Amino acid sequence: MTTRCRPSGALAGVLLAAVLSTTGCGVVDGSPGAVGTATGPAPQSPPGDDAGIEERMARDIFDRVNDERRARDLEPVEWNGALAGVARSWSEQMAGTGQLEHQDMREVLGREELAGFTGLGENIFTASGPVPAGVAHVGWMRSDDHRGNVLDPGWDRLGVGVFCAPDGSVWAAQEFGRTVDADRPPVAGKTPPVEPIARPAEDGATCS
Repeated sequence: MTTRCRPSGALAGVLLAAVLSTTGCGVVDGSPGAVGTATGPAPQSPPGDDAGIEERMARDIFDRVNDERRARDLEPVEWNGALAGVARSWSEQMAGTGQLEHQDMREVLGREELAGFTGLGENIFTASGPVPAGVAHVGWMRSDDHRGNVLDPGWDRLGVGVFCAPDGSVWAAQEFGRTVDADRPPVAGKTPPVEPIARPAEDGATCS
């Protein structure tokens, strides 16, 4: 098993007095039998326009990821509800503790609901005030650690979870996954160049 995690709490920038922080992490387990199934989960549909605001923000971020991947001739990722559930739950838990930190990715990879995955990558984000989905996306794209996950050719699934906290802060997580039967190159763990960013506008769905 290989793991690559970055220190949490790296300052990404300041926008409208909202302090933004992001970190990225990944774990890949290629050992036989590690996932308990021979097939990966089928692609699913992301949240629609009639979903709640947090789900619409998650969909907005998901779409931006695939725009970035297509712009660099990479296969898009497909939505996965189990990964989205992990991301949403962790975003709420981070808000509850006030700590921007990664989950134990090896423990997460071993969960029953994630059977069929051989690897996970996680990006996390927080802002002290309500910011659009594009702020999280651009923050991740301008950070080497997170851009590596967004643009890694080895991922084939993604779930995004956003939590709009009562104090106005925003918490978000991206959970990238590689299925056991993924027809993709190995997860590379490399750092692609910053430019070109296909979706540089800090706009989109927001909590407020």
